[in-house]
Amino acid sequence: PTNDSPDDGPPVPGPVFGPGAPLRLRPWRRQDAAVPAALHRDDALRRWAGAGIDDEASAARWIEAQRRHRQAGDRFAFAVVEAGPAGERILGHVVVQDLAPDSPSARVGYWTAAAARGRGMATGR
Repeated sequence: PTNDSPDDGPPVPGPVFGPGAPLRLRPWRRQDAAVPAALHRDDALRRWAGAGIDDEASAARWIEAQRRHRQAGDRFAFAVVEAGPAGERILGHVVVQDLAPDSPSARVGYWTAAAARGRGMATGR
């Protein structure tokens, strides 16, 4: 399966964590704005994320910025989603940033929702 919503950008194959794994990466969508707004109420996440998301409007602006960077090709941000019987649930964020055509390196960053911490989601287990 791939993402193919008009605002998603180029398709991202999934699942990305191995056969049968419940986690996938997909670009952030405009309709996701309530999720990062809610997740950023967590003091631990706010301390490390630094995204400046305070409410749904600022989350929508953040998602739009992610889309613009993806189109420019200099930053690729993804929601980490868990599939379940009731649909998907966003558990985190991963980003590849500081991409430049003349640079052999980039930075990777991530954050996890409080509900996902302690599950080994960001440890490779």
